Amino acid sequence: MRFSGTAVARPPALIRDQVAAQIREAITELRLMPGQVLVERELCEATTASRATVREALRQLESEGLVHSTNGRGTVVATLSVEDARQIYEVRSALEGVAGRLFAIRATEADRHALRAALIRLEEVAEDTRQLAIAKTEFYDVLVSGAKNTELKHILDSINRRVTLVRAVSLSKPGRPQESLAEVRAICEAAVAGDAARAEELCRLHVEQAAEAALPRLSEAGDLDL
Repeated sequence: MRFSGTAVARPPALIRDQVAAQIREAITELRLMPGQVLVERELCEATTASRATVREALRQLESEGLVHSTNGRGTVVATLSVEDARQIYEVRSALEGVAGRLFAIRATEADRHALRAALIRLEEVAEDTRQLAIAKTEFYDVLVSGAKNTELKHILDSINRRVTLVRAVSLSKPGRPQESLAEVRAICEAAVAGDAARAEELCRLHVEQAAEAALPRLSEAGDLDL
């Protein structure tokens, strides 16, 4: 098991949050896979934290819907049903549309530069589905940050932590990575140009197209591990 970053820092009051952040990152970057059993000893070794602290961090992540406890198996990376995914797409479509519109209205020059840079990163990893999914998360982080709405960011951060694997499934459809990249490129162009209505429309359309690509594949496979 690999974790990025350095050993957990002190003071002790911050350890639980730092451990939770490391495990959360491993889940959202698919280094801890859906349905995977989380072995406390391995987590302790990876994060240099005590078993008690790891357990506290796992309880925090369970409250976020990223892991869940099961009788007999311990704690595992959470699962996502097809219906869960459908509902998430519906909410994301509306909220990311708002993010696109607000970015176009409120973004600073630094925000616009960061969005262009995030698009370049997407283009660089377009042939690697897993890296493309991660880069898309980074692109939306910039977009939402530039929207300058703390509540919107908080809600979307929570939703997007749970949608990572669904995004990977969507991108696994033949031809979808190229379509997705073209859609994101159009979003960037409209948002940077300050075209609020167009940015909102394109953000919503992008999520709807992702749902159209992913949901039939999820239905064929049954409930999806997330």
